[in-house]
Amino acid sequence: MKRIKYTPQQLDFLRTGYLSMNIRSLTSAFNAEFGLAKAETAIKNTLNNHGIKCGRKIKDRLWSGSRLYTDEQLRFIRDNYTGRSVEELKDLFNNRFGTSMTWQQIKSAVSNRGIISGRTGCFEKGHAPWNEGTKGQGLTTANKRSFKKGNAPKNRKPLGHERIDPRYGYVLIKVAEKNPNTGFPTRYKHKHVHIWELENGPVPEGMVVAVKNGDPACCEIDNLMLISRAELLNLNHHGYKDTPAELKPSVLALVKLQSKTGEKKKILKKRGDNHAA
Repeated sequence: MKRIKYTPQQLDFLRTGYLSMNIRSLTSAFNAEFGLAKAETAIKNTLNNHGIKCGRKIKDRLWSGSRLYTDEQLRFIRDNYTGRSVEELKDLFNNRFGTSMTWQQIKSAVSNRGIISGRTGCFEKGHAPWNEGTKGQGLTTANKRSFKKGNAPKNRKPLGHERIDPRYGYVLIKVAEKNPNTGFPTRYKHKHVHIWELENGPVPEGMVVAVKNGDPACCEIDNLMLISRAELLNLNHHGYKDTPAELKPSVLALVKLQSKTGEKKKILKKRGDNHAA
């Protein structure tokens, strides 16, 4: 949009007039002076764009047109807001003038005119709390809805409860092991890992328990195998889970051969580096 230019005389008029007029009055005077039809928003944008200020504070704002409050009512609001809430001021105002102002109307009146109550919302020095001299136990005694000692929620699942991991389809089983994340004495654990550990002890570091037939719900001990993380990565790379059952043993043998070959290469490379040194 093309920016409208104002003459120096027009800007001087706005700069001088804004000191004693509000936007509405200034717009009317400007249009009458220069024979134009500027909108209030256009004049306001011009004032902002050229950094023209009125020099008035919010409480000294000029008002025009119909006014909701008389001068006497505004003085009453200024004189009685100190130390009171808006709700208290509203009741006091309506009783004094026989009006039915709402909380929002009184709130807008004090906010728009920069009238403050002086209240901080903080307890004043020397304030005595309502429960001073009492003990918490006496104020928070048990009631019929309070949990009793040893109470167990109705939805708590017993040890051995199983559920399906919705993301990968593995069976999770509740076991009596400390949860490393919450410290709770029980946790849900992959069932195939739990079954393997019952037979063989904890899974060695760097190793994982996998299912031979690729079915995460089949947790029989004969269907479980211990492999390295590198082997698991290669199995996934070869799409082991979706490989036909008759080909799975061949893919597994290939992956183990690749793993051993890789380890052999690392050993030979390490020996060669040592000889070169």
